[in-house]
Amino acid sequence: MISKTLTFLTSYLNQEMTMLYGFSQDTEVVVASSLVSIRGGLNSDIDNKIVISIINIERESTVKAQVNHITRDGNSMIKIAQPMVLNLYLLVSANYSSENYIEASKILSSIISLFNSTSYFTREKYPSMEAPIEKLTMEIYNVPVTELNHIWNGIGANYVPSIVYKVRMVGIQERGIKERTPAIKGLDGNAKKQ
Repeated sequence: MISKTLTFLTSYLNQEMTMLYGFSQDTEVVVASSLVSIRGGLNSDIDNKIVISIINIERESTVKAQVNHITRDGNSMIKIAQPMVLNLYLLVSANYSSENYIEASKILSSIISLFNSTSYFTREKYPSMEAPIEKLTMEIYNVPVTELNHIWNGIGANYVPSIVYKVRMVGIQERGIKERTPAIKGLDGNAKKQ
């Protein structure tokens, strides 16, 4: 779930920034938001914050979806598709005024350092990570300067200090049953596992 991934990451970073810099518990330093409103103007509620924005979503090509068959009541089987695994490309921007430029670079550096020291998240180690997310891997995605220019032009905002992360292994699970089939029965009338 994309929304749960963003919620987990912003919550994690806000907790870490609170411990590191002594911000009050209710201060949101990191928010998940677009930099520009749907009408094209800059969002006013992201001033002097670190902003996490999705700039691309792709299907993970190294993991193939498999189909699970689960026996129910011994008389039928249901077919459930495996989760689709996605990668998110997140732009982490220090959207601070020019008066706070040094503060912005300090906080952005802290976030880079945090993701460098903790780049792999599991629900076992981080119980606040909600199901169906099992794991997340953060890696810096190096964007050439010309492509970075295209990204910022596409967003429609002026450049601010930023970094792009590729978040691997975000699973999307379809809800519901794909198909019901009768179970294969043996000579004794009991359902057989395949």
